[in-house]
Amino acid sequence: MTTSPSVEDILERQSLKLRDLEIATEFIKNKTEMKEELLQLHAEASSISDGVGAMRTWLQKTREQNNRCRELLSSIKLLDDRIIHMENNVPQELIRDYQSKTNISNNSLKNEPLKNSGTCIETNTETPDASMRDCKKILFSEPEVYPTIPLITSDEFSKIPKYIIGRQTLATVNNLLDSINQILKAKYTFLSLGKAHARKQGDLNLYLHYKKQDLDVCTTNEYVYFFTGEDYEKQTKSKLNKIKLNLLVVLRHCKRLREYRVKNDIRYVVQK
Repeated sequence: MTTSPSVEDILERQSLKLRDLEIATEFIKNKTEMKEELLQLHAEASSISDGVGAMRTWLQKTREQNNRCRELLSSIKLLDDRIIHMENNVPQELIRDYQSKTNISNNSLKNEPLKNSGTCIETNTETPDASMRDCKKILFSEPEVYPTIPLITSDEFSKIPKYIIGRQTLATVNNLLDSINQILKAKYTFLSLGKAHARKQGDLNLYLHYKKQDLDVCTTNEYVYFFTGEDYEKQTKSKLNKIKLNLLVVLRHCKRLREYRVKNDIRYVVQK
């Protein structure tokens, strides 16, 4: 048996319908204002949508620029590592010699003599004396150029036993190598100018002394470059003290030099 709705239920349903009708009536009365509000909201939503689209485009460009910056940073780091590697491993003498040869070439175009480290370097103009000097180099196996000993690298220095290197630094070892290279440059540049030039300069005895030393050391057909403690003292105005002699042991360990004894004299031969 179904129960009939009470009066309270009927009144509640009717009040809900009445409220809905009032809201619908308000919408109908204010439909123009509501339409304007909806159009305004639509315009604002469209503006926000356009702004979001522009922001996405800007973010995409920013992402691409960031990727390019990362690639550029990686390239810069690679170049920086190469520069550091070259700084640690390329001998300074190569750079100085390159600059010296460049200066010589520029001055040769002007047919002007150039002086480098107190030694007069002639221009490349062909002369009978120059041709004769070249013939002498071929016939008597005189050195064509002076040798350059490469500097010690960081990796080589780290592998030197502590009992050999002691407290000496890489810079100290390479400074000694710079001095040795200057000694070899002065000596073999002097020899390359020939006997006539040495006689003209009043250094004939020194030239003959060098030649006699060559005969003592060059026992094979291969030309050997070397210097002595006397050469070091003459060029640097200082003696090979205990510290420098220990550094020469380091250079022997690194295969830059080897010793050749003639009676009580020691020749420091450049390793090839």
